[in-house]
This record gives sequence, C-alpha cells and structure tokens, in this order.
Amino acid sequence: MKPLQCLCLFLFSLISLHLYAFDKEDFDKHFKLMPEPQKIELIKGKGISANTLRSVLLKGTTVKPVLYGVLQSLPLTSTAGAGVLELNITTSKNSAASPESYTIKINDNHVVINAVDQAGLFYGCQTLLQLLEDADAQQIEIPACTVTDYPDIAYRAIHLDLKHHLDAGRYYYDMIDRLAQVKVNAIIVEFEDKLRYRKAPLVGASHAISVDEFAAISRYAKERNIEISPLVQGLGHASFILKHDKYKNLRDTVTSDWSFDPMNPQTYDLQFSLYEDAIAATPYGKYLHVGGDEVGNLGMSELSKKSGLTPIQLQMQWLKKVCEFATAHNRIPIFWDDMVFKLSDLYQTTWDPKVPAEEVNKIWQANAHRLEENIGLFPKECVYMRWNYDSPDIPGNHKAIDWYKSHHLKAMAATAAQTMWPMLPREKSNFQPIKDFCRITAEKKMDGILCTAWDDCSPHFETYWRGLYDFGFFSWNHTDATADNVHSMFRQRFYAPALATASFEFQDSLEKALVFWESALIDKGDRSNYPRKIHLIELPDQKNNNAWSEKYKTKIQKAKEEVLRYQEIKNKLAKATQLARHNEYTLAVMNQINELQIYPAKLLVLLEKYDNASAAGKSAAKDGIKSYVNNFSTIRNNYEQIFSKTRIIANPADYILDQNHHDHLANGTNNSDWMYVYELAMNSKINDWFTSN
Repeated sequence: MKPLQCLCLFLFSLISLHLYAFDKEDFDKHFKLMPEPQKIELIKGKGISANTLRSVLLKGTTVKPVLYGVLQSLPLTSTAGAGVLELNITTSKNSAASPESYTIKINDNHVVINAVDQAGLFYGCQTLLQLLEDADAQQIEIPACTVTDYPDIAYRAIHLDLKHHLDAGRYYYDMIDRLAQVKVNAIIVEFEDKLRYRKAPLVGASHAISVDEFAAISRYAKERNIEISPLVQGLGHASFILKHDKYKNLRDTVTSDWSFDPMNPQTYDLQFSLYEDAIAATPYGKYLHVGGDEVGNLGMSELSKKSGLTPIQLQMQWLKKVCEFATAHNRIPIFWDDMVFKLSDLYQTTWDPKVPAEEVNKIWQANAHRLEENIGLFPKECVYMRWNYDSPDIPGNHKAIDWYKSHHLKAMAATAAQTMWPMLPREKSNFQPIKDFCRITAEKKMDGILCTAWDDCSPHFETYWRGLYDFGFFSWNHTDATADNVHSMFRQRFYAPALATASFEFQDSLEKALVFWESALIDKGDRSNYPRKIHLIELPDQKNNNAWSEKYKTKIQKAKEEVLRYQEIKNKLAKATQLARHNEYTLAVMNQINELQIYPAKLLVLLEKYDNASAAGKSAAKDGIKSYVNNFSTIRNNYEQIFSKTRIIANPADYILDQNHHDHLANGTNNSDWMYVYELAMNSKINDWFTSN
C-alpha cells in the first residue's frame, strides 16, 4: 500500500473515531430533544447517520404509526438487519407502564423501538426523527445509544380558543402535526359560536366550521395520539348565545348577555343541544368541558329569586345537571373551579402571591367551612380544573388542590401560554408559571394539565408556539431547566440547529418592544381590552416650540431606544429566515409584528422633529409626518397579507358582536380595526391637525 493511501486511511480512522467518540456532554450539545427523554445512555458500537435507515419492520403489530420527515417514505420489510427501523409492540406488557412509554436502541446501523402500545411507538418515532433531523442539519452521526422514556403526566392538553377568530381549515391539521411532535396528547377546543350547530343553528356564526369537518380533524388528531374534547361555555361566558334576541328570555339578568338563568328549564334544553353537536364534532373525545367560570352576580332572575337558593347552590345545581348530561353521553365533565372558591370567600388566596402565607392560613381557617358545608353539592364524577396562570406555586393554590385530594375529588391543572396579551405572549412565553404548574401537577398526581391559549386579544397562533413547546417539554418530563436553555432547544427544534445560540433570541426582544408599543400613543389605558374611551397624547403646538418635546421627553427617549431595538430584531429575523429549515412562516409573522409595533415609536420621533424645527423647517417636518401616516395603510396591508395566510381576520357582515362584558380587544370591531385601535385614532387626530394648522 502506498504511503499516501496509508495516511488517508489513518486520517479517515481518526475522523471516524471523532464521529463516534461522543460523551454525554457532546451529545447534549448537538442533540436537543423536546421534550427531553427520561434517560439517554451512550453505549458501545456504531451509531447511524441521517440516511442510514432504508425500511421499517413491524413486530407485534400490523399497524404502522404515522411517520414524519425522512421516516415517512420508508417501505416495509420482513427482515431485520442493517438499515432497518424495527418497531416492536412487546407482548409482556407491564401493567404499571404508561401506554406512551417506549425505548429506543440505536446500534450497529439499525434502530429498535419497543413500546407497550401504539402510542409509545408513535412517540418513539418522534424522538428518533428529532435525532435524525439534528444529525442531518449538523452533518454528524447519531452515536450508539439507548433511550428510555415515559411521561410524568398522563393527560397533557392544549387549549384551542375560537371565540374571536377562525383559521383556514388546513391550519388545524398543521397544528396537530406540530403538537404531536412534542408529545402533547390532547386538545380542548373552545368552540363558542365557531361551530355550525345543527340543533341550534342561530348560535353558530355564518362562517363557522361544520360538525362533519371538525369530526374529520378529530380523526386526524386521533391517528397522531391526540384526543380532542370540546369546551362549550355555560352558565357564564354565554354572550355568544344570549346576544341573540331569541334567547334573551334565558338571561339571568335581562340587560346582560353574560349569564344563563340556572332555574329556567329551557336553559338546559339549549345547552344540551349545543353539547350534543360539540360531542358529534369530537367523536373520539374523553371529556366535555362545561365552563362555569366567572359567573358574576348569579341569581338575578325572577325564577332564581323565587327558588330561595343561595348563589353557590344555584351554581352547583347547574353543575349537577350538566355533569349528569355529560356522564349519560359517556363524557367526563370538566368545570372551571373559580366560582366555588369565590362563593366561599377563599378565591384571592388561590391567585394572589401578595397574600402572605400566614394570612392565607387565617383565611382558610376562617372560611374553609363554607366548602365543607357544601361538599354534598360537588358532583363526584366531575374534574375540577384548578386554573392559575401567573403564580401557581403559592400557598393558597396548593391548599385548593390539597382540599380536592382530601375529599377524593378529581382535580386538573390549567396553566397558560397566552393570557390577555395583545399581539404576542409575554414573560418569556409565560415560562415560569408553565414550568411550576407542570411540576405541581406531577408531584401531586393531579388528573392532568391544560395549557390555555386565550383568544381575548387574538394574537396569531404562530406566536404561541414557544409557550406550547415549553408546556410539551415540562408536562412530559419535568426538569429544572432554565428559560434560556429550553428556548435554545425550542429554536433548534422549531427552526434549525443553527438558530440555537443566544444571538438568535429575537422573541424576548420583541416581547420587550411591545411594552412600549402598547401605550406609546396614549396618556392612560392599555391594549388588553378594547377602550371605551381613548386618551391620546397631545400633538405639538407650532407656536410653542419644544413644549411638546419637553412634556413627552420620556416617551421620546424610549421611542428612540425602541427604534434601535426594532432594527436589531429585524436583523436577527432576516438572518434566522436564511438559516431556518422549518416554520419560516412563523418568522414571517414575527417580522410583520416587528414592522407594526415600531409605528408609534417612529411617529413620535417625527413629531419631535417637527416640534423642534425652525419656522422655515416646519413645513418639511410636517410633510414627513404626513407621508409616514399615509404609509400606515401599507404597513397594515403587509401585516394582514401575512396574518391572513392562515387566519380569517374579519367577521362576516351578519355577525353580531356580544355586549363585551370583559371588553375583549378582539371583540371591538367586526373588521380588523381592533388590531390598530390607537394607531387609527392617532392618525385621524393627526389628519385633523393637518387641516387645522
């Protein structure tokens, strides 16, 4: 053999050794799995490359799970060996094992996935696919290893809230695929009036999705181990029903469309008909979420007053009837639980972190008897959903959960990836509350956890994904991971390994930018609700130079800082778009959010320029403002062009807005004007200012 050939072989062997000489630290650096498996061990032997697998062998099952990516096109084989992915349902099932548990062994150029059920095979394939994606993107091999995995929490649901919008039908299928990849196994869909109810057609909006179409979506989800159950609000939050003249007689308060009369038999006739259609739309569902929260002044109707029942008795009588309906239709009822604590004078302790632990104990000692006195009213078949979106790890919330446990009542947690934030979720996608409540759910062995995604301000669903991935991460395997680490993993999984470094963390910056955007154009108020009155800032007085700039100098300085932040975000997004392998549409949505949010800051800078200009320079400065204001229609159009690729952004002409009891921002207008409520008001004020000056 020639010396050059010997040298080449030697170098090749060194490279090969480098490829396989992974330690656990190297593995974790290159392979970022979401959620993290419970245990990964590196073993001796040869691993696999991203293109090693050539076929699939089924053992113990004849059903091939839904596969994605490079696994999707692998043909079936009847022979084990190199290049084969072996999927095996084990015959000796451990009764204690989760049906979602699985093991993976990667060795000698083939892969074996063992599971006790089809769900485990499906999830094992999701983990394998993530490994293959990372290997392909980084041009490295997956080392020989074993993976042992199972969930900490059995029921891991996300909330799809349709109260103020609908998406394009194909988007729901895409959503299901992405949720399945991070091992979310349930969706609770809040239909409100976005289902075309058959038995009460007036309730469904004219553009609502049909029962049959949603049943098809439910079937698609089931094939990916996601069970969809409906939420149809009842007792309170009933505006989508009671806004119609036909149903005004069912109101608890004549002047409000918020709550049903719990003593009117027709209330139940109507609610049950809606439940029946929602069940038909979710034929594989396990639960029926009946709502029941934030009822307010219950007992205002004449029938309720004549009954002599207390508010908690009225509340629980309604709950008893709807629970009986659910169980008769083979569904487990779920109930938002805030009212039982409100009506027992305990509610503040369950959500307010400012109440000291000692005071919490005193309040419970003084008022817990109210719960005990009414324990007979609590339906045993019901799941009580203990919701806390901001601070679940406080004494009062723990006491509430423990009270359920001590009385042998089922309790499920509810956290949030989106609460009342306009445009984009905040607080690092609500990272810490999600992390805390997943831990509490696992430790207290609660009956599952729901990650809510509220539509009150109706941000685009693409903005929720980071929080939903956080939820998938912690609800499967709770670790003490930091937000920076988990969000690095998210960027690698969701976009590409090249985006894992901190230099690509644009979403936190965008969250911070939106704080200024929310109130830049107003003297008081916010964007969490649709404003009943708008308090815009003043405009400069051409006869009193610099007075406006002095009055708003803090806003102006902040606006200049935000212009710099905007450019940094823009640059990061441009580079991320070049490197992304997945979900480029999400980056496009984020980019348009950035372009929209900077409008008030740039406008303030232009107004300052006018205010400080000399008499001779006023005209040019004014033209600059006019040109910028006129360009807002282009900014809006660009935003809506991206936004509407997957989302229907306006209600049909015949849509009736409810009375907006909670002043939801997205319920402010039938068209998309609510998205720009302060920008449009300020532009109108500036146009009037042009006319008068």
